[in-house]
Amino acid sequence: MKPPHKNRIQAAVTILSELTKQLDSIDRAKAVSVLKSMYESRKIQPIRGKSQPPDLYDKEMATLYVIGKYGLKLDQDYPELFSKIFYIEEALEEALNDIMSSNLEVAREKLKKISSSGVVDSNTIARLLRLPLTKLMFGFLGEDEFKNILHKVLEAFPEEEKTVRNYARFFIAFKLAEAIYKGEVKTREEKEALKKAIAIRIGFPKSTPSDDYIAAIAKQVFNVNEKTLEKILGSKKTTSEGQEREEKREFIQDDSNTPLGE
Repeated sequence: MKPPHKNRIQAAVTILSELTKQLDSIDRAKAVSVLKSMYESRKIQPIRGKSQPPDLYDKEMATLYVIGKYGLKLDQDYPELFSKIFYIEEALEEALNDIMSSNLEVAREKLKKISSSGVVDSNTIARLLRLPLTKLMFGFLGEDEFKNILHKVLEAFPEEEKTVRNYARFFIAFKLAEAIYKGEVKTREEKEALKKAIAIRIGFPKSTPSDDYIAAIAKQVFNVNEKTLEKILGSKKTTSEGQEREEKREFIQDDSNTPLGE
């Protein structure tokens, strides 16, 4: 079985190669359009949960940023490319570094400047968390580091507790979907054990996702077939109405993701 993110990485590398050839004319809107076209042609879904917000592909630019900066080191060879199209991701990363250094007011002001609403809202926090989640996905960040980020962001923005917990729930669901794709989880019992283990490891033991939510990510992002999902997660009919309501509230802002929920 091929690595779960191989197609996404290959697409990102191809897109970045094209963008470096268009430095004189490229802007963020054009880059997003190239990303969307490439994904659609290769049948790749943006990293997301159940919802599909209109700016999803703009948020998926985090994938290009992470692969370009941490995988290919393009920020060193093409700094103009990053200032032209990745200014949002650069600002988010700067703000995140400030949060981790406890420079909270500085971080808040930076986030206000890139927020479409002019305030630090749930969409801003979800977008902020999408960046380290993407780094973790591609192996540029460890789970312990991601855990620390979740808790530091919660500490810095306690008014956005729901958003942070939703993002933790998305992360757990994403890791479970990935494990199902890789064949590491083959039974309902293994799924339940891993779900609880991840939730405890990252310090959000009550933020566990429903099977319906895990299935949505497994199908949309990893293309896991229905037969496999039914074996491990059971029929959709087993999903309680309470779980359905819970998931509908999640990540309307980002990726489900609000997701991140990206």
